[in-house]
Amino acid sequence: MSRLVLLLVICAVADLIRAESPGHEKFQPFLNAYCVNCHGIETQKGDRRFDRLPVTENPVEAAELLQEVLDQLNLAAMPPENQQQPSEAERKAVVASLTTYLANAREESRLNVGKVVMRRLNRVEYRNTIRDLFQLKMVDFDPTITFPTDDSTAGFDNVGEGLVTSDYLLSNYLEAARKVADKLILPGPKPPMIHYQSGGAAQTESQLNATSDKEWRREAGRMFIKFRQPLGLPLLDKRRGVPADGEYVIRFAAKAVRRVSRYKDEDLRYNSNEPMRLSISIDSRELGATAHRIIGEYEIPDDKVIQIEHRVWLEKGFTFHLHWANGPNGSFKRILRKVLPKYNKDALYPIRNPPEMYVGSGPELHVHTLEFEGPFYDQWPPAGFAKFFPEPPRKPDAEYLNDSLMRVASSAFRRPIHRKELAPYLELAQAYHEEHDDFWAAAKYGIRAILTSPKFLYLAETAPSDPMKRTVSDHELASRLSYFLWSSMPDDELRHAADRKLLSDPEFLRAQVERMLADPKSSTFTENFTGQWLSLRQLGEMPPDPEKNQIYYEDKLEEAMRRETHLFFSHLLQENRSILEFIDSDYTFLNSALARHYGISGVGDDEFRKVTLSADTHRGGLLGHGSILTATSNGVETQPVIRGIWVLENLLGTPPNPPPPDVEPIEPDTRGVATIRQLMEKHRKNPACYECHRKIDPIGLSLENYDHIGAWRNRYSKQLPINPWGELPDGTAIPGPGGIKAFLMKRPEQFTQCLTEKLLVYALGRRLSFADRDDIEQIVTAMPMHDYGFRELIQQIVNSKAFHTK
Repeated sequence: MSRLVLLLVICAVADLIRAESPGHEKFQPFLNAYCVNCHGIETQKGDRRFDRLPVTENPVEAAELLQEVLDQLNLAAMPPENQQQPSEAERKAVVASLTTYLANAREESRLNVGKVVMRRLNRVEYRNTIRDLFQLKMVDFDPTITFPTDDSTAGFDNVGEGLVTSDYLLSNYLEAARKVADKLILPGPKPPMIHYQSGGAAQTESQLNATSDKEWRREAGRMFIKFRQPLGLPLLDKRRGVPADGEYVIRFAAKAVRRVSRYKDEDLRYNSNEPMRLSISIDSRELGATAHRIIGEYEIPDDKVIQIEHRVWLEKGFTFHLHWANGPNGSFKRILRKVLPKYNKDALYPIRNPPEMYVGSGPELHVHTLEFEGPFYDQWPPAGFAKFFPEPPRKPDAEYLNDSLMRVASSAFRRPIHRKELAPYLELAQAYHEEHDDFWAAAKYGIRAILTSPKFLYLAETAPSDPMKRTVSDHELASRLSYFLWSSMPDDELRHAADRKLLSDPEFLRAQVERMLADPKSSTFTENFTGQWLSLRQLGEMPPDPEKNQIYYEDKLEEAMRRETHLFFSHLLQENRSILEFIDSDYTFLNSALARHYGISGVGDDEFRKVTLSADTHRGGLLGHGSILTATSNGVETQPVIRGIWVLENLLGTPPNPPPPDVEPIEPDTRGVATIRQLMEKHRKNPACYECHRKIDPIGLSLENYDHIGAWRNRYSKQLPINPWGELPDGTAIPGPGGIKAFLMKRPEQFTQCLTEKLLVYALGRRLSFADRDDIEQIVTAMPMHDYGFRELIQQIVNSKAFHTK
């Protein structure tokens, strides 16, 4: 943007703010009378000062400050009740004056070409774009594993302002591009199949079940799982895993033997009431512990062989093992040394071979056969390679290299590319080819150059030549849409629509949004948006003590809690349910473990399903979700201040100001003789803390019936009674969780505005300014006519002027 245009913009808005308009002459007296006592020359609460606005220095900042004044007046949040109050007539006159005045300022500010966004892909977007660009299996291949964590700005990690680029990140981009190019370029023949098996010749199910334990052990060399020790194929382990990327098949036959035995469960650290479960894990020596994960788990019936086939995509070097997932917990050596002597007086470890004394008497998980085969492919060469290097000639030449790299660049840059624009990349690849006489190495070199280009790494939108014409192009709109809903590049259908300039048709665009929301890739939107809006990414950062919260880990409650919220969010989105159900609902999604944790009966399996809630479960809406309640605790005790701030920021859109730097945090009561309410009341007596905590504390304390992992309680651990009652600054009583939900449900427009603002920041990848307020207000006004449908809210975001404007 030229300096002249910038100067004109500044002058235009400054003139507007200084302009005499109806009601303007009584505006400054209003500020002097009701605002400057807390926001003036001596005191600037919240770092806000209203005795003088930065009109000439920064007119946009001044307008944003005035917008804050208007918001506080509309919410009746300011002036505080202990300060002089304006009359109702004064308040209405100033609100009307400010509303008109700021509407005109917003219209003028749309000239501000500084809104053009050039932001880089964050880690998630980079990984997903690589996956979709080259159709790679990204199950265990992650080129971003060493990338630094992306900073969060305005609550999200896809905001351009926070996505800085460092030397360290650039070096990681170079290494990631090398790895990706090596994965893509596979010009040779299909890798040969491998086939390993253990356990002797295959037998029928009836033969396996008829074989006695003693005969089977003799024939199979005692191939049973020793408690929780892994069982694998020695030949595969010896050869350091699979020889090539691909899909592999794991087949095994297994049987549970003596699930209930003469040994007591407490001696074996084992639950004989549960069916035996066998799990499959995968590992990589090269990647170490970060690669270990469970890929499947199966119930094994008593005294009957079950045959299992499990298919999995494995990267080169990975291997697998079987585990008795819920077997006796401890080493085989401990059982032999400490348990057997209690049941066998002659078992003098290690003289009389105690292993033989246990085998045949305790619970065992037998694996009769174990087979491994692969790799399998849907096609060869893989689809990504075939797309960019179709039917390669026997001896590919320079022209074939140029054409192939043009195809790669056009997809990678997410828009049509002219050969002249790509000339530097083509020349680089051709020079490498001439120097090394290796076509495929040169192709990799060219791809590496493309993947480290700013045109790939950044979502760049060209500045308009005419400041009055700021509409994004079809290709820019396609990228905005795909990175909003998929955190990835446009697919072929969306790209072709952009090529034909069809996205400017509102009906066509609406249909595309519906298609994209129905696509499985929209699960990325659910995961990323909830992870940041609802703070789900913080779940697990301060885990509860394993000794005092064993059930939390045994029942995998952290994973179950996160799953509940994801399913709930996705259900509202896919079914176009009212966004007000985020505040309160008569259903949620539970499995048996989470239902037990919530004290809800009638959910009998590990699969999640929709469960209707009665009023006494206290679980309707987000504030009843264990994920939210645990993420806003510290693993030891609840944190009402954090919970109160969470509600203010994420449901009401009125986050409090940061605490003063010289104020000490609330000290915990290590003796357990004072309630958290008593500690907070003491803290609130500090004048520097009172103004914010009078809004925060009643909300946080209303949720005290939920403990640090979201379980319902009526008393603290020391039998001190819980008092969840609170009163907000406006006099509204908050009698526990139901009270805060009722308070929120009476303010649907406020919650709608809060969620709309969060979605707009995420969708646009930038902070919002007062210039976006018209779009926000139009969406909030329209939502009641659409029954507050969540899917409709997404459509409104995509249809907004802000989404289509640079």
